[in-house]
Amino acid sequence: MVPRHGFRFHAPDAHTTSRLEEAVGGRALPLDVVTLASRLLFAAPPVEGATPYVGVRASYDRSMELDELGGARARSPADAAVRLRQMLERAVAHALDGTARAAVLAGGGLDSAALLALAHRWGRENGVSVFAVALDFGGKGDDRPYLAALERHLGCEVLRVRPEDASGRIELFLRGVDAAPFTWPSGGMEVEALARARANGAEVVLTGVGADELVDGEPRSLGRLALRAPRAALRSARVMRGFARPSSPVVAWVARPLLSALAPAAVHRWRSRRARTPLPLWAGPALRASLDAGHRSQERRSSTLETSMWALPHHEHLAWIRHQEDLAAGIECRQPFLEAHVRALVAEFEPSWLLEGGIRRGLFREAVRDLLPNVLLEREDKAGFEDGLRRFLMAAGGFDVLRPLVSVTELASLGLVDPRVLAEAFDAFERAPDDGEHWGNVSPVLAVEGFLRARSEAA
Repeated sequence: MVPRHGFRFHAPDAHTTSRLEEAVGGRALPLDVVTLASRLLFAAPPVEGATPYVGVRASYDRSMELDELGGARARSPADAAVRLRQMLERAVAHALDGTARAAVLAGGGLDSAALLALAHRWGRENGVSVFAVALDFGGKGDDRPYLAALERHLGCEVLRVRPEDASGRIELFLRGVDAAPFTWPSGGMEVEALARARANGAEVVLTGVGADELVDGEPRSLGRLALRAPRAALRSARVMRGFARPSSPVVAWVARPLLSALAPAAVHRWRSRRARTPLPLWAGPALRASLDAGHRSQERRSSTLETSMWALPHHEHLAWIRHQEDLAAGIECRQPFLEAHVRALVAEFEPSWLLEGGIRRGLFREAVRDLLPNVLLEREDKAGFEDGLRRFLMAAGGFDVLRPLVSVTELASLGLVDPRVLAEAFDAFERAPDDGEHWGNVSPVLAVEGFLRARSEAA
């Protein structure tokens, strides 16, 4: 099966390949410290197209066969919901075209549930077998009751994978994937789920990657709405559900964004220059310098960032994580929510429309209302991965597996991490393994350190 999209790596000798490991070709190429610095943070890389190696660049092939929807632009939230549904149906059909059996990575969240429902319906109509593969764990925002409701509603097959089943995947975290650090904390579990889907006959797996950024909506868009409909903006702010609620929603979601929208361009440029990525306490001098350089680079590219959602490094970061998981699991994933024309369609909508009904993902809920049980349509929370991550780590050997990396000798030698402060952060992590902030603060650092040590051993 021919992949619909993917990375192309360009090596110094002009050799181009879809595998970074092949582009490096076993050569001891110098490290790109700025890129390594970006991988330490639980966020997007600040430099697009960069790899961990000097001179080796990555480009993401976004060419899709899916056409634009066509027709007049939506004139209301109701029109937008209809057009969004039509585009999602086409994106799912495009993703499943040419397959006989496919899986959808779906736990019980709204976006993946809708994706499963769309795929399941299309599969029944077109003779394609579609099943769900889900990570099975509890904790905050437990997905399992919602998945059970969806399973009954659709009458679909569900393959459940426990965190403990993925314990052997800890090696990916410790050594990296495709000649690069594997920093996604839940990546090992997801790789196991994808591999189980492949073993269960799936030819491709559909995922909901990118849905959060696409259809969540932003409450601060109510400030823009207030320019033409102040009463509607105030009413929406007061009743808004699904987001962490500030002490004064009207001030945070309407007044401040409205004042910002009215401010001169010079004020926005001044604020941009003053803005900086928050530094972790363990950051070394080289990491601080690289973040400053990345911020200046973003300032120079601001016009591009405004015109192309795919130009945002975060989206490339999502694609990179999935690239590594695809390779490790041996199966291709396809992401309908990252289809270029899906994103372009949503970009046409008034931002406040995404909050239709005074709820996060309100427009999306309307677009898929007939597909899902009410318990899912009314869901306001999202699952936390901490319970699954803790169970995965304990099954893989616990903190003893990670402790040898805490000295961060490789990263300290590059000036990227202060080992003393990192050790303190690891101690806090060990005391509270169910705290998601600790996972985001510590695990990417240890993954990069493990990758660097494995690279040194192989040299």
